[in-house]
Parts: sequence; structure tokens; C-alpha cells
Amino acid sequence: MVSSKAWFSFSENEKFQGNEPNFFDISDKPWKKLLEDNAVVILKELESIVVNQNKNIIPYFNQTLASAPKAWNIFPLRFWGKTYTENCLQAKETYRVINQINGVTSCGFSILKPHTNIKPHYGDSNVMYRCHLTLKSKGSVDEIGIRVGEEKRTWENGKVFAFCDAHNHEVWNNTDEERWVMIIDILREEFIDQREKICNMVSASTWWQVTFQNTSILPHLPRFFRRLLLRITPYFLSKKSK
Repeated sequence: MVSSKAWFSFSENEKFQGNEPNFFDISDKPWKKLLEDNAVVILKELESIVVNQNKNIIPYFNQTLASAPKAWNIFPLRFWGKTYTENCLQAKETYRVINQINGVTSCGFSILKPHTNIKPHYGDSNVMYRCHLTLKSKGSVDEIGIRVGEEKRTWENGKVFAFCDAHNHEVWNNTDEERWVMIIDILREEFIDQREKICNMVSASTWWQVTFQNTSILPHLPRFFRRLLLRITPYFLSKKSK
């Protein structure tokens, strides 16, 4: 039986010990077919965004993970409750599709440059299906792939897979072409009713990671202090934005 206890890497500061599978079986999820049926339309919107060199294509927030700081770029549409309205207007059909899926907390395009690795790391949480809709990828698993736990997979254009972000994972692109995927975080059914709390916690942990990504402070903070930060940061950030 899969655990239903929420785990957050920022507050726990330890290896994930849950019994979630590395890759989820999503064959019975209606959103799998929805995404795959719209893969061509979504790809066309991303092509337009890339060709026009959209200014909102930005480096992934934690620039320490990729083998080069600007080698992993994203075009966010939604990020843990925050909607990027300007970006959504550039990807209207994509956003229309996403709005048909219950439990989506984050969504955006991910562009991985050729000959780039994403270092082994534990993701933010186990509360969601971390989904990849493959838009452009070519090569064997040895050339371009992802390892989650002890399992390796590569991407298949137009297809979706989902993995547990909490497990240790890494990515490699040893080809001469960019890899394009749409990343969608969909809350697991047992966590749907905790959506607001989860979004606040992951947003807060992201804020702290960005703030201290070039220092060695965070890894040395005790667990109780990390948990305190996650409780008070959403309140602090809401006050700051007013």
C-alpha cells in the first residue's frame, strides 16, 4: 500500500524513505489521454514561444542543479498556486487543457540544452504525480534519460509518464538537440483536500532555496527550524506582496 503521509524535502532534510513507486502507473488516469491527445497542439505553442525567443523563458529557479546555470530553462504557466497570466496568454490551448485537470498545482515547459545533466537530487515532495508530457526528445536511454531511484527511462514523443519527485533522481541529455517536455504536477487523490497548505509549503521552500542557493546555510539548519520557516514564510510573503 502506498503511503499517504506528506513529505517535504525542505523540512525533513533527509533521504526519502516512503514506499511510493519510482514511476506511477497512470494508465487509468483520464488526464493521461487528455494530455496525449493534445500533444501536437501543445508542441506547436511551445515552438512559437521558442522561435520568438519569448522573454519569459527563464532559467530554472535552482540554478545549482543543472551542469550549467542557464542550460535548463522553463516557461512557467502555473507554479504552486501562482498563475503566470502573461505566459498563459501565449499558450492558450495548453492552458485550456490544463484547466480540465483537477489537482494541477504547477505546469510549464522545460527546455534542457544539449549535453546537459541535472544532478541527482531529492525533489520537493511526494504529494503529487510529477508528469512529463514529451514534446521533443530523440535518443536511447543511455543518450537521453531520467533515473528515478534505480529505474531509468527515456522520453517518447507525445507520451506522458509520471514519477515520484521525492525519490532521488537525475536527468541527462548527451545528444546534440534540446529536450522539450511539459511538466505538470497533479496532486495525488489523497492530498487534494490539502491543496492550499501544500502550495504554501512548497512555495515557501522554493523561496528559501532561491534566496540561499549560492550559500551553504540551508543544509545545516536543524529540522525544527526548517519546519518553523515553512509555517511562517507564507504569512511573511503575503505581507511583503501587499
